[in-house]
Amino acid sequence: MRIFDGLSETDKLQLISQIKSLTGMTDVVNGSGTTTKRLKPLDQRDLEDNHREFIQKLTEKYEAFVPKSKANVPKHHYHFVDQRRNFHLIKEIKQLHFQITYEKAEGAYVHDIDGNKYIDISGDMGVNIFGHKAPFIVDAVKAALDRGIPLAGYSETIHNATKLISELTGHDRVLFTQSGTEAVMVATRIARAATNRKKIALFEGAYHGLSDVVMAMRDMQGNSLAAGPGMLQEFADQIIVLKYGDEESLDIIEANASEIAGVLVEPVQSRHIYNKPVEFLKELRNITIEKDIPLIFDEMITGFRVSPKGAQGIFNITPDISTYGKIPGGGLPTGLVAGSQKYMDLIDGGTWEFGDDSMPKSKRVGMGGTHSQNPLKVASAYATMKQIKKELEKREDKCSKSCNFHSHTCQNMYCKLNTRTMRMVEELNQYFVEHNLPITIDFFGSLFRFRYIDSYWGITEALMFLLMRMNGVETNIQGNCFITTAHTDEDIRKVIEAVKKSLQTLIKEGFFYEAPVEAPKEEFFTETPAPAPVQQPTQTHTQEQINTNDSQLQKLKDLLVRDLKRFNQ
Repeated sequence: MRIFDGLSETDKLQLISQIKSLTGMTDVVNGSGTTTKRLKPLDQRDLEDNHREFIQKLTEKYEAFVPKSKANVPKHHYHFVDQRRNFHLIKEIKQLHFQITYEKAEGAYVHDIDGNKYIDISGDMGVNIFGHKAPFIVDAVKAALDRGIPLAGYSETIHNATKLISELTGHDRVLFTQSGTEAVMVATRIARAATNRKKIALFEGAYHGLSDVVMAMRDMQGNSLAAGPGMLQEFADQIIVLKYGDEESLDIIEANASEIAGVLVEPVQSRHIYNKPVEFLKELRNITIEKDIPLIFDEMITGFRVSPKGAQGIFNITPDISTYGKIPGGGLPTGLVAGSQKYMDLIDGGTWEFGDDSMPKSKRVGMGGTHSQNPLKVASAYATMKQIKKELEKREDKCSKSCNFHSHTCQNMYCKLNTRTMRMVEELNQYFVEHNLPITIDFFGSLFRFRYIDSYWGITEALMFLLMRMNGVETNIQGNCFITTAHTDEDIRKVIEAVKKSLQTLIKEGFFYEAPVEAPKEEFFTETPAPAPVQQPTQTHTQEQINTNDSQLQKLKDLLVRDLKRFNQ
C-alpha cells in the first residue's frame, strides 16, 4: 500500500480500473446486503433460439446496410487471395463475416461503396498517425512522381531523410528496407555476422513478421517449434523462444550466451499491450551488454507512435539495433533498420574518405532490394519525419523533457495523442467496471486494444465489433486500434458512445450472462500502518523520478497479478 500511495492519481485510477476488470468482479448492493456477481460473454457453443433469432435479424439488417460490399465477396474472392479473409471466422455468423469495400478515406474517416461514413480507429494497422490523406504527404509523393527519380538513384531526399531519422531516434545510421519483415530479417543477419553465432532469442507473444528466421512457437517443455505449414523445423531449431518478463528467461540467456547471436524484443507486445516489464528490459539490456549480445528492439507499431524514439524513448533503454515500419512510410510500404555504427557498418562497410587509403570493411552482410530506396516512399518518409519534428518544436517551457510525452498541458502531438487516448480508455474501462462487463482496454500511447477477460474472440466479441461498425466506427478485426492527430474530441466522444451502444444491445439480447462467484475468504492485502503523506508527482519531475515511479508501478502490478492468479486458482 505504501507503493500505491506513492503513485500519481492518474496511475492509481488506471490501476484500480485494471484490477477490477481483471477480476471481472464488482460488489453489487441489493436489499439483503452486498453480493458479488460477474458477467461472462456468451460462447457460440451456448447459443439458444433467442440468440439465433437476433443473429438472423442482424444479418438481414447488415446485408441491407452494406449490400454492395457483401456482393463483392462471391464476385471476386476466386481471383483475389486475402490472407485475412478467414481471420476470426465463426461458423454461426459466417454470413456477417466479410470486409467492407472502401471508396475513399480522408482525415479520421473512411467511406464505403454503399455510402456509409465511419470514424476510423483501425489506423491502417498502425501505419496512420496523421489521418488519411494528410496533405503534406500527398504533396511530397506527387512531387516525387513529377521528378521521376529512378529507383536505383540517390536523391537529396534520401540523404535528408536518413539524417533526420537518426536525429529523431538517436541511432547513428539508418537503412531503408522494403518492409518491416525484411527489416527484422536484416537486423538478425547483422547480429549473426557481428557475433559469428547462430541462435536468436525472442519471446512468446511477440510478432516479428513473416520470415521463417523468426517464426517459431514454444511448446510446454520450452522447445522451439516451426510455427505452421511450410515452415521448416531447421529454422526453428535456431530460435530460442522465452517467456516475456520472466526472470528465468534472463537466466537462460546468460547460460546460453556463447550461442546467442542476438536478442529480439517487441518491448510492448502488440498482441499483449498490458505486458510492459520495464525492469525486466533494463536487466536484459545489462546482460546483453555484459555478454556482448546485440539487443534488437522491434518497434514496428510503437516506433514514432508513442514518442519519436518509440518505447525505448519512454522506457529510457537504448538497444543496439532497432527495426521500424508502418509510420515512417507515411502510408507507403517501408521498413527501417537503425542502430549504432558498430553494427550498421556491416551493411556497407562503413564510411570511407576520398584522397586517402581508407576502404570499406571487408566483412559485410548481404543486402538488396529493388524498392528499398523507392523515391516515392522515401519522399513520404521524409515528409512524415519533418512533420514529426515540426510537432515536437511545439513543446513549451512548461512541458520539459521530463514529461515523458504524457503532459496534460503540452501541445506537441505525442502529449496530446497519448493523453486523449488515456482519457478515452479510462472512461470506457470505468463503464465496463460499472456494468460488470468482463472487458478491459489495454493501451500504450495512442495504441489501444479491447480485451475480453474470459474468452478469446468468441461470438460476443465478434458481434461487438460488427455493431460498432453499424454504429459508425470502423475497427480492426485483428485487435489493435489507434487514435490519430486527425481525430477530434467529437470523434472520440462518438467512439465512446458507439462502444456503449453496441454493448447495451448485446446485454439486452442476452449475450452476457451472470456467473455468480464466491466472495474471497481472505483479503487480498494485509493491513499496514498508514504511511506518511507522499507529495503527488508533478509534471516537472526529473526523468529519474519518473523512472522510479514507473518501477514502483510495475512492482505493484506484478504483486497484484500474482495475488489475483492465486485467488482465481
